[in-house]
Amino acid sequence: MKLKCLILFIALTIQSGTYADSKTIKQMAREIDIIVSQKLKSIKQPFRKSIDDYTFCRRVYLNLAGRIPTLNELKSFIAKTDKNKRSVLISSLLKSKAYNSNMYNYWADLLRVKDIGDKLHDAGNYSQAIKEEIRNNTPYDEFVRKFVGATGDIYKPGNGHAGFVARETMQLDRLANTVKSFLGVSVECAQCHDHPFDEWTQKQFFELAAFTSEVKLKVDPPTDKERKIYDKPRKALKQLNFDKWIVFRESLRMKYASVYGNGTGYIRLPHDYQYDDAKPHEVMQAKVMFGAMPQIGFKTSKPAPSKNKITKKQLNKSLGPQINAKSSLASWITSKQNPMFTKASVNRLWKWIMGTELVGPVADLEVGATGKHPELTNKLVEIFHSVKFDTQKFFEVLLNTQTYQRRALPLTVKRPKYLLDGPVVRRLSAEWTWDSMLSLKKSNPDQYVPTKFHYDGYTHFYEKSQKWTVNDFVKYAKTSGHTRTRFYRAMHKEADKRNPPLNINETRASEYRYVGKRLNTKYREIASLFGASTREVIDGSNTEPNIPQILYMINGKPELELLRGESYLNQNINKEKSLYDKANTAWLSILGRPISLSEKSFVSKSIKTPDDLTDMMWVLLNSNEFRFVR
Repeated sequence: MKLKCLILFIALTIQSGTYADSKTIKQMAREIDIIVSQKLKSIKQPFRKSIDDYTFCRRVYLNLAGRIPTLNELKSFIAKTDKNKRSVLISSLLKSKAYNSNMYNYWADLLRVKDIGDKLHDAGNYSQAIKEEIRNNTPYDEFVRKFVGATGDIYKPGNGHAGFVARETMQLDRLANTVKSFLGVSVECAQCHDHPFDEWTQKQFFELAAFTSEVKLKVDPPTDKERKIYDKPRKALKQLNFDKWIVFRESLRMKYASVYGNGTGYIRLPHDYQYDDAKPHEVMQAKVMFGAMPQIGFKTSKPAPSKNKITKKQLNKSLGPQINAKSSLASWITSKQNPMFTKASVNRLWKWIMGTELVGPVADLEVGATGKHPELTNKLVEIFHSVKFDTQKFFEVLLNTQTYQRRALPLTVKRPKYLLDGPVVRRLSAEWTWDSMLSLKKSNPDQYVPTKFHYDGYTHFYEKSQKWTVNDFVKYAKTSGHTRTRFYRAMHKEADKRNPPLNINETRASEYRYVGKRLNTKYREIASLFGASTREVIDGSNTEPNIPQILYMINGKPELELLRGESYLNQNINKEKSLYDKANTAWLSILGRPISLSEKSFVSKSIKTPDDLTDMMWVLLNSNEFRFVR
């Protein structure tokens, strides 16, 4: 009997795919390469050539660290003779502060991390929650559940996940953005009408929205009793002085701003609903658009459609108790049985590394789509499952493939039939441009990337005010002498003292705005010129060239700091004696490779003085080779 049970257990384990957990990173990488190779052979497309160590080092630093390697980092890698040195470098970078900084930029764009002042949504605590999950390498399915299911005080340190909900105060917009962010499916059109180009109906949209019904951002004290305590002094301060009243109001909001509710599972259709399958104001019960329905503990029955006109009182009445339906939504989104979650995830991660679409547009996928190479898509889905949604391990598999380590393809007008056999040439993003310049300016460009929670004015005041009574708030409003702006500045200044010291203009792009609210104005200039996301929409960044970028680069701003200043670049150049060796150091530092044989004669003839060398470095910084990932 015991033997039969053991055999059955082994059989079930193999069938479920658990055996894949025992595969090594290189084995899984090899499986990807085999599938790609078979595809190339079947269509008779030539294999791309492999890249050398210099190209690999620069590429992997940009993909994982978000910047070019420093000269010391490059030389250290090139000097190694270990056959596995590429795998070792990949593993090392995935555990680095540089990786944390780089990936934060990606998730902050996707999750639209931004202050929304008129709604009192400061994104500092939200930002810190994302950074903490990246530092912890939280499995991606758990990462998503934490943000989608978040509730509670939005400025409580450690509860910044609630910022994802608070970022979008309109429930239906929040739902549409959640589905687009994590499932890659565009359903927003169905808010107002049946989708004109897809199968989604307005009724289906509202059935999905029922999971998050009555989930709201509230900025005032939570109960009637508490609000009454503050009403009298609030009115008195407003009559006394506007600034004192506004400081009183804003300080209360810092303490009490919170995401309330976790979903009732019921919602009403809009008043202008016009299809035959339901009536205006009819109550919809939570139901998913596709995939398996998650468990949801309804405590009341769905009200039957009313034959009479719905009164305003009935419309405002809760349709049922809070039953944590929002967590059921998060479970459905991240389920392995959801046909879109893993597929949309590997599509995103593949594009982040390779630059091409595996399945389709990252935010506009079709549910049944598997891309132009279904076998590759299915293999990547299998691998992401087998590594238990560990993003770092998934990247480690991908970057250890020969597919990744082949020449990048320029996307010219004439393209090969198959594009998934390696990376494509891409322009550096705004963040990569700034952080790469930082690698030329400093020997340790990651010096100020945090390794723990950073306070800002909101999280600081939240903790500061937890034991305050109404009299404490009144006293502070009356005696602080603050206007609203001075109140914010004072709190941010106090918070700064709780954080490690830094030089704000030498921070990575990931840290430029949420450390003590001081801005890295030099990075902000590059961000605006080079297409950094405004975080108004999902995936809002772009890398398209424009005239202001060119003018910025050629008119001397980088030159002043990097080429003529006391930069790390110049320190290394000054160590060399001959002009040729100095030039070679410039090539290694800026382009990540030595002077080539074809360039050697030109360089020897062109660089006769130190000024010639400076001019040549200016050329390198403005070259396509520097501005692109090759």
